[in-house]
Amino acid sequence: MELTRNITTTRLVIIVAAFLTLVGNGKFFSETVIVFPLQDNVLFIASLSVWLFSFLSILLLLVCYKYSVKPILIALLLTSSIVSYVANAYGIVLDDNMITNTLETNPLEVLDLFSFKFLLYFVILGVIPSYLVYIVHVSSTTWKQQLWSKTKTITVMAIVFVMVTLSFSKAYTSLAREQRHLRLYVNPTYYLYAIGKYVNSRFATAAVPFKKIGTDAVIDREDQTRKLIIMIAGEAARSDRFSLNGYKRTTNPLLEKEEVISLNQMYSCGTDTALSVPCMFSSLNKDDYSHAQGKNMSNVLDVLNYAGVEVLWRDNNSSSKSVASRLPFEDYKSSSINSVCDPECRDQGMLSDLQKYINAHKEKDIVVILHTMGSHGPAYYKRYPEQFEKFTPVCETNQLNECSNEQINNAYDNTIVYTDYVLAKTIELLKNNQDSFKTAMFYMSDHGESLGENGLYLHGMPYFMAPDEQIHVGSMLWFDERFSKDININELKSIANKKLSHDNIFHTLLGLMNIKTTVYNEELDFIPYFK
Repeated sequence: MELTRNITTTRLVIIVAAFLTLVGNGKFFSETVIVFPLQDNVLFIASLSVWLFSFLSILLLLVCYKYSVKPILIALLLTSSIVSYVANAYGIVLDDNMITNTLETNPLEVLDLFSFKFLLYFVILGVIPSYLVYIVHVSSTTWKQQLWSKTKTITVMAIVFVMVTLSFSKAYTSLAREQRHLRLYVNPTYYLYAIGKYVNSRFATAAVPFKKIGTDAVIDREDQTRKLIIMIAGEAARSDRFSLNGYKRTTNPLLEKEEVISLNQMYSCGTDTALSVPCMFSSLNKDDYSHAQGKNMSNVLDVLNYAGVEVLWRDNNSSSKSVASRLPFEDYKSSSINSVCDPECRDQGMLSDLQKYINAHKEKDIVVILHTMGSHGPAYYKRYPEQFEKFTPVCETNQLNECSNEQINNAYDNTIVYTDYVLAKTIELLKNNQDSFKTAMFYMSDHGESLGENGLYLHGMPYFMAPDEQIHVGSMLWFDERFSKDININELKSIANKKLSHDNIFHTLLGLMNIKTTVYNEELDFIPYFK
């Protein structure tokens, strides 16, 4: 076959559309046959290939012309190969939130997704077909000839699309109404739609003026003893893996010796860090939150700062997601500042010189946020020092579908054991400061994690279809003796068994620090205080 022979723009588009339909949509078809069993829906499943092919052909023919056809098709092939990989390997849906999360993730964390299998997908489904598109010679035609060729083909494809839809109208009606989640797996149309939403969101966020709220905030308490709260923003820690919450394995050997109160019915604002972190510190609730509003409005840390509280954000993850944009921020992802790196910089390193900071601000109330690496996947085995490998054997690859369930769960549970150690060390530091402050620790994970349940791994599923594993998160509180006297601990233990969410954090933090402001809503503060 002569690869460099002339080919029309229309024919090249049709060939690539067929390739993407048949090769790039394995996850879509595998999810579809779960809902529409193959033995009863053979013709419908076959019609889906024609349906997708027709739709994609029409879409590409509308945007591809002689000089744009190769760049567009090559970009689609390369990107779609990556989307196919993450969908098939981890069950990840690439929506606008996941695009935001990916772009805001530390490059070293993105490397955890790379593997030989990823390379095969990228080369076979992306690079090789892209090269063939590149070397083929697109025949010269006038714009009238191109228009006529496109018009004929689009008309035929539109007729085929309509006929296929009408022939299986009941099934397609169900697909459009009751099984709308299946559209999230269509490659490349859904991720193209998601990119459009992401770009629009960025423009919308940039266009909204910043709104200050809570500028009237003041510290209002009769007892003038200063307060020190360390809040740990955890990563991908699911509630059901804490032995404090009844998990069969002892993943919290140190915290079980402390007077911690586990909030065992805590639910997240989102299923990814990029959304959950700014949402949890915002005054907006889950249903109302958007980056355009939330990132352009004072968050709870800003309000604490307005009241005169000394606020510090230390990060060992992938930034504060704009939460600390107006506050002191320290990046602990580097060995130049983090003294505990082997070679990955550890969460405990954020505690190593924290006492020096506390000593320098003893005249003020202090809130410190530690944004941890926690249980970030898929390379769970990298998230903890060797001495915390309590459960073995572990999955020592980022290709989770190549490991047994036991190996994946062992590696993940070891990350919780290490989190237990970091939290225990945090409590130890707070105890060392209880002569000067009333001290407290507040742990809150940003989202949960799927570990292979129903074929899903990691996190980031759209919230409406996210499994409980991705939204039911680990959370707990610890108070020293003096702080405890302000709180009805028995009532709090009862509340800890009731459903709570990230929506409560804004008001709870204000309440813990005795902040008086018009934006504080006592009903959303779940801590019961003695009046």
